[in-house]
Amino acid sequence: MIDDQMKDGQMKDGQTIDGQTIDGQTIDAPRPETARREPVHVRTIRVEIAPAGADEMEVTATLVDERPANARPWFGSDPPPVIHDMRLGLRLRNPGLVITEVRSDMVSHPYTICPEALPPLQQLVGLSIGRGFTREVNERFGRQRGCAHFTALIHAMAPAVRQGAGVVFPELEGPSASAPWFVDTCQAWRSEGPLHRLVRAGDEAGLRALTAFPPRPDPAG
Repeated sequence: MIDDQMKDGQMKDGQTIDGQTIDGQTIDAPRPETARREPVHVRTIRVEIAPAGADEMEVTATLVDERPANARPWFGSDPPPVIHDMRLGLRLRNPGLVITEVRSDMVSHPYTICPEALPPLQQLVGLSIGRGFTREVNERFGRQRGCAHFTALIHAMAPAVRQGAGVVFPELEGPSASAPWFVDTCQAWRSEGPLHRLVRAGDEAGLRALTAFPPRPDPAG
């Protein structure tokens, strides 16, 4: 075996094995440590969820695009370090996670006409963040109908809203045995997958066995 044939990167007879094939396995030469490359564009999306009363919650989301280095002139202008700073606030009502209020702002944007995309965001009012929400967003704001950065922000915030809602509204946290909302939202929760079958069977011990989080300490212990 390779472990028996090498020591400190060398064969027992003193010959290096880097780049050679031993027992059918190719041993690559070690590569020097790759220096960290300076990014030329950084996008940061942040979503915060907070309760806002017995049956409401607030969502605050931001999208920031930065050009930290090597920014090129843009139509004769020198762009600032932050070229996009988009901010969106929503108030939602439960049940249904229905959007009841929209607040939006562009703190930094490349063109004077960019803020024209803000008023159409009021079309979010009345939408429910559930199945079909992404399609509704694309129909209202996709491509030439809206700001691509706000559309990307809304797409990113929707899953966070569903997860945060389970904390703000505890009745949404426990999956129903009939049709949990998160089935088919990812491969782990695929229909008829291991998690879905355990939920349908009411097997809490089986679900605990699959969790990646450490168990709570036993208060009696």
